Amino acid sequence: MFSKHRVWGGGACCVVIAWLVALAAPLAAAEKPNIVVFLVDDFGARDLSCYGSTLYETPHMDLLAAEGMRFTNAYAAYPRCVPSRQGLLSGKYPCRVETLRNATAGSTHALPLSEVSFGEALKADGYRTGYIGKWHLGEGEGGPAGQGFDTVVHAGSAGATGSYFHPFTLEKGRSVENPLPSEEGDYLIDRMTDEAVRFIEEPGDSPFLLVVSHYAVHTPLEAPAELTEKYERKLREAGGPIGGGRDDADLLRDRQGITKTVQNNPVYAAMVEKTDASLGRLMESLKRSGAADNTVIILTSDHGGLSTRGLENNRGLATSNSPYRQGKGSVFDGGTRVPLIVWWPGKVAAGGVSPARVNGTDHYPTMLEMAGAPLRPEQHVDGVSYWKALQGEAFERPPIFCNKWMARPKSTGDTRAISLIDGRWKLILWLDEDLVELFDLEEDLGEAANLATAMPEKMEAMLQELLATEAAIGSLREKGLEVTQRRMARESQ
Repeated sequence: MFSKHRVWGGGACCVVIAWLVALAAPLAAAEKPNIVVFLVDDFGARDLSCYGSTLYETPHMDLLAAEGMRFTNAYAAYPRCVPSRQGLLSGKYPCRVETLRNATAGSTHALPLSEVSFGEALKADGYRTGYIGKWHLGEGEGGPAGQGFDTVVHAGSAGATGSYFHPFTLEKGRSVENPLPSEEGDYLIDRMTDEAVRFIEEPGDSPFLLVVSHYAVHTPLEAPAELTEKYERKLREAGGPIGGGRDDADLLRDRQGITKTVQNNPVYAAMVEKTDASLGRLMESLKRSGAADNTVIILTSDHGGLSTRGLENNRGLATSNSPYRQGKGSVFDGGTRVPLIVWWPGKVAAGGVSPARVNGTDHYPTMLEMAGAPLRPEQHVDGVSYWKALQGEAFERPPIFCNKWMARPKSTGDTRAISLIDGRWKLILWLDEDLVELFDLEEDLGEAANLATAMPEKMEAMLQELLATEAAIGSLREKGLEVTQRRMARESQ
């Protein structure tokens, strides 16, 4: 970029060259920031009080936002756990990872070992690395240790813990690497936080990367009784019904599923508060160890909250993503929008609010840029660093692409779709419904008004870009249909 500008004068030229060399040189270990990725599972874009919730109490997350930057247009790479994590760890759109995985004979892990994760990249740059919690991308050699993380604690290959209470069982037949010991009365969020604090306060000269990947607030919905009772009282005092049942009065039916529209589940609220307290303990640990001034915290989620179920399903729902439409599993914004807060004292201005559109693939190159580490464009091919946005500069990301090749119509009421978000405009091609929809996200947060007919030229231009992107990455339509058919067959047994 600098080579485009001519510098006149020999002395000035030497000064500028020296300055550029200094910029290009790797940061010394003492200058590199520690990085904590605080990943909350199934955490909706409206599940924090600083994002508009009037029920959930998140004082530490709110403090993180007050002292850092809060993003209002952040998206997960995919509205389900495994593909979203593929995108986060690899810096690639999940459909690209899946296409490569299908082309690799014998690839049994959701994140193939050929991928260079951000853990491996930062480890190569001198970072001490740790991963605590849900992995869900493989087991054995396909676990976190095989992707650059030296310290691994309670990293489960399953999508959920069997219980948040002692003895922290997992889904049947799934493994956990370095499981946490526990005793009667222990709660998983607390015990994971104990280990995270231990990692942060471990002495050493190297900067650290720590991923705290909470199983919360994913099902099963379980929380300490006294905290659940607190939120039951809060709901009663507000004059509202206590939700979380199969037939909540606020449920709304649309063409794909049934969606919860009010946040009134006291168990879920209690889980949110416990997760918030976990973050608070980590922030206190950083201050106590003297590391706070040179530590980055990135708080986000793998997709939207569990707010939608299939039309024939009668399970209770966890939360509401309203005004965003639907939730986990859906390519509508309720399923893909997530909270994103970035905290770095002295480097990211306190109290900032950014409207920049960010994707889950973008954290990888952003962390490398923060660390002064070499970028790996051949790896994070779909990730775009949002460092400029963190500096308060203009940042406009290229269109965000999502190929949602899987569907769980009976479980979460979603169908297969491909979407493209270009600025304020969003196009969805519904593969199982022979339908194209165009939305103006600035005027229509709930994606209720399909503008495809009213704006045919805009619709056609975005559709052609969407199809071209799909063709360049590799189509997963047949694979997605096979996956859907197998799941539907199992569910019907």
